[in-house]
Amino acid sequence: MPFAYCKLKLKIDRCDSLKEKRAILAALLTRMKKYNLSVIEASNQDNHHQIDLEMSMVRSNKALLDQDLQFMSDLIAREFPNLDLFAFEKEIYT
Repeated sequence: MPFAYCKLKLKIDRCDSLKEKRAILAALLTRMKKYNLSVIEASNQDNHHQIDLEMSMVRSNKALLDQDLQFMSDLIAREFPNLDLFAFEKEIYT
């Protein structure tokens, strides 16, 4: 069964406090976890201008895995316009 390990780096536009970042992050994580994956905030927890996430995902085949990884990238761009996904590093293991 193939799985992916990904590192995502997001820049937050117009964020003035850690409290505001936490609200954005909570909404993002809740939305992402609906798609049967594991995700955590990995670093930059005290920086209110950037979110660093690490995500893992298991699927039954590589094509489905690639499709769902692209869907996650599109989901962030579509539903969170105040976030700029500037790095999406992925490692796929088969």
